[in-house]
This record gives sequence, C-alpha cells and structure tokens, in this order.
Amino acid sequence: MNNNLANLFKKANGRETIISARGLEGTAQLNSVASGIVDAILRHINEHADELAELVAESQKSHDAMDKLINECYELKTVNIEFLKALNAKTLEGMLKSQQSKRSRAKSKIMTLDNYRNMMMGAVAENLIRSALGKNKTAGARRVGSVEYTDEQLEELRNDQDKLRKEIRNIQSKKSIMKSKEGFSEDNEQWKKLLEDEEKLKALRIPVRGVAVDTTKWQLAEMLEGVDISALKAADAKQLLQQALALIKGNAQQEEQQQDKTAKAQ
Repeated sequence: MNNNLANLFKKANGRETIISARGLEGTAQLNSVASGIVDAILRHINEHADELAELVAESQKSHDAMDKLINECYELKTVNIEFLKALNAKTLEGMLKSQQSKRSRAKSKIMTLDNYRNMMMGAVAENLIRSALGKNKTAGARRVGSVEYTDEQLEELRNDQDKLRKEIRNIQSKKSIMKSKEGFSEDNEQWKKLLEDEEKLKALRIPVRGVAVDTTKWQLAEMLEGVDISALKAADAKQLLQQALALIKGNAQQEEQQQDKTAKAQ
C-alpha cells in the first residue's frame, strides 16, 4: 500500500494491539474471507484516494459511512457464504455481536491504517453474517449496479461537467470491480444497469464551443480506465487494441467528414 492511502490516516504510536479472534465456530474462516475482501477494498481506495478521501474520512467516524464505502468498493453479494449458512442461528448471532464489538472497539482507538483495516474487517464480517441470517442492512449503502438518478440530479450533472466526469469515473470503477470478480458475466443485470447508467451520463457531456476538442484522447482514457494491462491475456489485449484502433479510425473519419462539410460551406 503506497502513500496515497497512508496519508488518510494517523501514524501508529506503537501502542495499538491486534484484536484476536475468539473460538466461535466459523470465525477463523470468516476472518480469512473478510481479510481478502478488505485487501481488495484497500487496493481500490488506494488507486482512487482523491475520489474516496471524503468518504474514507467519514467512515472512520461512522459505521453507516463504513458500510456505504464497502458497498461502493465491493459487491458482497458475490461472496460465497455457504460456510456461514451451515451454522446454527445461535452461533451466527454470537458471531454478529462479536464483530459489532470489534468494530466499536476499533472506532474508539487512534485511527491508524492498521486499526482502520481491523475496523473494516469487522464491518465486512458483520455484513456477511447479516446476509447469512437474512438481516441485511438497508439504510445508507448504495450497492454496485443500483445507481438511480432523478431528473434533477441529471440536470445538476449536466450543469457541472467536472462533477459529471467524476460520476462517470465512479461508474467505470464499479465496472472494473465487477469485471474482476470470479464468475463475472455480461448477462448480469447489475452489469447491464451500470452500462446503461454510463451511457446516460456520457450523453450529458457538453463539448466546448469554438474550441477544437481532441475527443480521441479522453475516449481512449475511458476505455482503459481500470484496466490492468499487465494482467491482460493475449486474446483480451488483442481485442482491446482492435477496439482502440477502431475508435481512432472512426474519429479520424468523422473529422475528415466534418472538414469536408466545412470546406463546402465556405
């Protein structure tokens, strides 16, 4: 984890202690699963530190904000929790109380990165247990793929192009997270909803009048947003390159047609 994320937290003074897992059945496996999820979330936050700084700061003080941040960065519905569902309700209730206490204790400490990670682990674990119990929280969390815009919000975004660009990047980030999950399918309804929202927002973009805008650059940047080029398979890399070339040729052709129209008009 580089300094982007570390800068959002206080420095450790050496007195913090790690909260040890208790002996409830299933706790060790739960902690292992939660740890992997937290690592993925922190990597995502680190890559989008500027965009998420405000929510990260809020999540250090509010459990609801922490739950919202988790749902912004990770789709918990994709996690296999059959090992939790196999446990009886009494055990799950005990685990739930334990994780809630873990979150509260961490929240009361100096908010170093290690302590924040520990608090997020408790939050992730709590939400997974709630799913197993059928007690999902409904308030405060906006899940990946469930973005809904009112007409007023769309108009506000149209009038604030910087905010619009940020919202588009936010959706592209969600797409990147979903696409990286095991078992991802483009037939997923949440994926289709993200694509729909992305196109809806892109339609609100306003080109600057009287200024030649090189659309190819930002279109290529959007295409590559969230793509880990070093991890691409040969077939995926070839497909991505073909799409980029098609975009460049298409824009060049449009520019030539526009120049021809301008020349004829003169």
